[in-house]
Amino acid sequence: MMSQSHKHLFCMTMLLFLLSFSLPACAALSLSGTAFQDANGDGFYSPDEQTVANVHIELSQEGNAITSATTNESGQYSFDKLSSGRYELTVQPISGESLTAPGSGRYEVTLSDMSASGLDWGFFLPGNASASLAPRTYPIMHPTQEEASLWAGQYNASARAYLSPDIEGKMASAPVTAFNLLDRLKYSSKERNQGTCGNCWAWAGTGVMELDYARQKGISDRLSVQYLVSNYNGGCGDSGACCGGWLSDLAGFYQDKKMMVPWSNSNALYRDGKGDCGPCTSIPASFISAQPHYDLSAISVNTIPTNNIPKEQAISNIKNVLLQGKGIWFGYFLPDKSAWDDFFAFWGSAQESAVWQPDGASGRTFDYNNGGGHAVLCVGYDESDPNNRYWIMLNSWGETAGRPSGLFRMSMDMNYDCSYTDLGYAFYWMTLDMSYPEKENLAPQTPTPPQGPAQGTASNSLSYTAVASDPESDPVRFSFDWGDGTTTETETTSSGQAEASHAWKEAGSYQITVRAIDDKGASSEPSQALAVAIAGANQQPEKPEKPQGSRSGTSEKSYNYAASAIDPDGDDLQIIFDWGDGSTSQSELLGSGTVVQMPHTWSQAGTYHIRVMARDKNGAESPWSDGKAVKIYAATARTKIRTAAGPETKKAGQGQDKGVCPCSKKS
Repeated sequence: MMSQSHKHLFCMTMLLFLLSFSLPACAALSLSGTAFQDANGDGFYSPDEQTVANVHIELSQEGNAITSATTNESGQYSFDKLSSGRYELTVQPISGESLTAPGSGRYEVTLSDMSASGLDWGFFLPGNASASLAPRTYPIMHPTQEEASLWAGQYNASARAYLSPDIEGKMASAPVTAFNLLDRLKYSSKERNQGTCGNCWAWAGTGVMELDYARQKGISDRLSVQYLVSNYNGGCGDSGACCGGWLSDLAGFYQDKKMMVPWSNSNALYRDGKGDCGPCTSIPASFISAQPHYDLSAISVNTIPTNNIPKEQAISNIKNVLLQGKGIWFGYFLPDKSAWDDFFAFWGSAQESAVWQPDGASGRTFDYNNGGGHAVLCVGYDESDPNNRYWIMLNSWGETAGRPSGLFRMSMDMNYDCSYTDLGYAFYWMTLDMSYPEKENLAPQTPTPPQGPAQGTASNSLSYTAVASDPESDPVRFSFDWGDGTTTETETTSSGQAEASHAWKEAGSYQITVRAIDDKGASSEPSQALAVAIAGANQQPEKPEKPQGSRSGTSEKSYNYAASAIDPDGDDLQIIFDWGDGSTSQSELLGSGTVVQMPHTWSQAGTYHIRVMARDKNGAESPWSDGKAVKIYAATARTKIRTAAGPETKKAGQGQDKGVCPCSKKS
């Protein structure tokens, strides 16, 4: 049992983990994870395991190193501001310790519409921990009697698998003594590990799908088991994927989803290795990227006849399906603890060359408390030795010292009608009948380079347009990659054109690309890039000093006032004078620090407060200066007569509201 303090720590860690996925559509794409001391060597990180600082991780694309990161004091690392694309992560080994996670020794991740987290690195020091490790326990399915009856009914109700007459004829005339489909599977035996979660049925069924896609489409790719686990029945409760299931459950799930998601998608790798029946999945379904994916038209279960027929006919039927290039879902039940202990010992201790005889408990009564079922993927056979014929089975329990490929061999010469009291038949051989869209959905054409400004300033929003067409006239949406690790996705449009805006936070040179995505999820290649030069954020001019000039005067007479202002960016400025009588005057754009003289005439007596403000060429305005009080007296008759007798000599520009005398003096 987990202690109360560890429960609290686990909840807090999971909360932080989930929040790391809660990113808006335009949030920065990133790759992150934790380096940890894998105390039990199971390859799955839990919050009570110590983290490891100063672990060096390298990020690459297409074999070329891009950058590197080092884990911090909390064992965490992150690669931020990434563009969409496929990335590889590798780690520098720690002397004396073995790497337990990831099992393949590297991560391959396709970033598309969301960031990827939980890319953890596990290190195991055998000398420090091996003595205290508990023996590995393996999960099996424990159906109720009603569930077992339901599964048997689904098996009996399913259509029979197609058996090729051509293959049957060839097997009779020129038998193929050894055959397997392993070269069509892309898997890591260490990562093909369900952990404590009872979802063997999903692993075996996903393997059948992978082989079928390789058979029909020529594409070998690892599909996400986590996608099913997180989505299946809401990912929670006693009906979750970790509680066991049947091949019919997998077929029904994918018949509804109509697509298969690659393992390499963001957050699609398997993370529920510490799961159990009842608790919720550790990865909510909404955090798994479905871009890209493989379209699926239909999927259904086919049973392979093996019961109540001669043994050699049962063997021939199984081989016929395998030779078609199809994988086989093999579900088997053992009736009690003794039978399972024997199999656990066989799996954990025997070499891969050992052959298991599965029918040794035939005729016993099935114990619903201690008996159970398991599902594996049958990938081939070998009867080179007529006295030691066997099926090749791919398990989902990782690997052992004697099983580096995660395989075991099961005797062909078995009782295919093996049964138990209170259960029925022990063995179930099934495959999947799958079809894909006859006309593959074509991706939109690559968009033209985005159109918009080639320069701007930080924090100021700029707008860009993109144009693309879809060969099937499907509506498309556009994903703008701003070159700073953020993206913006537009609404779907039938016009083939869309606009998006973005404000860069920092000065620099950025490359904008854009992809078009149709309403079926097919994505174009990125467009050619538009280079954008972003200058530092525009700063407002400094507050000017109060204007200089006369403190008093008379109405209907012009007076000059001088002011200047400094722009921190060195931009040209306008000086705006507020004369306190409801009127303003402004200069032309002049260099920062230039002293501006501006004349003004008040028409009435009174006290006026003059102030000035600066506006730079980008429109940023300074605060108003402090006010300067000017007392204007009414003009006397004598003053008017003197004025009328002849104007006094004025400097150039006096007496005009918009006159400007730029001086060379800098403040």
